[in-house]
Amino acid sequence: MLAKDVMNPNVITVREDTPVKEIARIMLEKDISGLPVVDRNENVVGVVSELDLMRKQIAPDAPSIWTTLWEKNNDGMQKYVADLRKYMGKTAEEVMTAPALTVDIMDSLEKIGHLMFNKQIKRVFVTKDGRLAGVVSRSAFLKLLLEEDQNP
Repeated sequence: MLAKDVMNPNVITVREDTPVKEIARIMLEKDISGLPVVDRNENVVGVVSELDLMRKQIAPDAPSIWTTLWEKNNDGMQKYVADLRKYMGKTAEEVMTAPALTVDIMDSLEKIGHLMFNKQIKRVFVTKDGRLAGVVSRSAFLKLLLEEDQNP
């Protein structure tokens, strides 16, 4: 089986300039835990998950500048700035995780499953010629498990 065989082609997306509160509203209204962020050409540039939005609520526990400076390295400072940007972000672009993990429409279900399992992610976005074509979520694997019982 391939990605195209199990993906859901009806994907709700947001743009890079979508406000965080609008993203939260969409996620609650549609009962989904993550959305792809796409550019004007429908290329997936990132993903906003519930975890990304949780950062806004736990901002008082944001990483300490002093801890980061204590590390005395440029990588530590870059990570601090990136984390702080997410805590303070007001748009999808500012809070998203980028790049989003994507697979090609012709990738095998086995490859997708290993990727999702090893990266511990709930969904992977499917692309065709670089553009968003669908999404494969963990529930696709559960559905296949039940179908096996009906088609021994």
